[in-house]
Amino acid sequence: MKNINIGYFSRALTGAICVLLLAACSRLPNPKIPEFQAGNVSAVPMQLLYTSDLGVLPAVPVIIAGRKTWWLVDTGSSHNLVSPRLARELHLSAAASSEVSTIAGKQLTGYYRLPMMQIGAVDLENQSAAAVNLGLVSAADGLVIEGVLGMPALNRLIVSLDFGRHTAIFSQYVPNYQQPHSLIPFRLVGGVPVASLNVVGGRTGEFILDTGNAGGLVMFPNYARREYRPGASLAFIEVEDLGGRVPTGLALLSDLHIGSWQTRQVPVSLPMHTQGFQHLDGSIGNAIFTGQTLTFDFPSQHLLLSASQDSDALPGQFGFLLAANNVIEVVLPNSPAARMGIQVGDSILEVNGQNTRDASSHRIWRILDEQAQTELKLARAGTIYGVNLERSYFLPPF
Repeated sequence: MKNINIGYFSRALTGAICVLLLAACSRLPNPKIPEFQAGNVSAVPMQLLYTSDLGVLPAVPVIIAGRKTWWLVDTGSSHNLVSPRLARELHLSAAASSEVSTIAGKQLTGYYRLPMMQIGAVDLENQSAAAVNLGLVSAADGLVIEGVLGMPALNRLIVSLDFGRHTAIFSQYVPNYQQPHSLIPFRLVGGVPVASLNVVGGRTGEFILDTGNAGGLVMFPNYARREYRPGASLAFIEVEDLGGRVPTGLALLSDLHIGSWQTRQVPVSLPMHTQGFQHLDGSIGNAIFTGQTLTFDFPSQHLLLSASQDSDALPGQFGFLLAANNVIEVVLPNSPAARMGIQVGDSILEVNGQNTRDASSHRIWRILDEQAQTELKLARAGTIYGVNLERSYFLPPF
């Protein structure tokens, strides 16, 4: 029995990404740790996959079997993933079969040995991957995600993700920093990086440092029950992940401390159930580090956070959730979208004057990135109307 734990992604307000937990039974042995020639350092362009009005997923170009593909960088995944389509196109033979259990269901999947992969000058050999449908994160507009680089591909490298400059560096040496940085030690638990953090009320929790979480802070049920204040209210949605939907509470945390660094007005996601990870307390996602640089030194097991400011606040949200296209899927109570009368099923025709009739949700969120205000033109049952939205903090306090 082999457990594969994967910090994953979904379409959810705030990018509030539930950590997806995969448990697989497989005859395939653990892949060999990749080896690198000393001095290999590669800086590659990093595409950002926009999943909501706050937070992104990092994707980098990977050359595999002579073709350029895009793979997400997911430090919360204890294994690599490959899309079934790419596995077919590369004529990969399944080395084993695995039963994959997600938060909301199970599926039987193939397990494949991968040909050598290249990220710039860095070669990744002796890798393997589970085949999982990545349709939830496959965007149009020229960015199609074909795989996920999990910890087997990352655990011997220093991986630096510069969200401000859209650049990723894969190396054996920590690059020089021009900005102040905080050092956060972590350890590997179940194959993923976990840090002891005082995120609420001075109580230490064990949190995954998860670049596969596009959103803010995820609290697993056991930790959330310990910290939940009697009488406090939550906003509720259903988060879509592989296998189905998960009821999820949403709230707003006034202050979050990570090492010597802190930020304010952090959205919190509280999934009502999980499978596995009962011994951990949650996940820290990318939205918290918007515009900054994360450097994972896996050999030394510490995270360097290079921040332009010691303290800042996340920018608030518009309060709606999109399906894979331009259709409104969820409207949160008391949000700017709700106050302006936006309803589920409305389609977004224009964003700030740009035509989005045939746009993917990725493109719409990309237009809205870092915008404090927006002008939308929407359609409902043949009627066209316009609204102006301004980001705000509307989630109930945690």
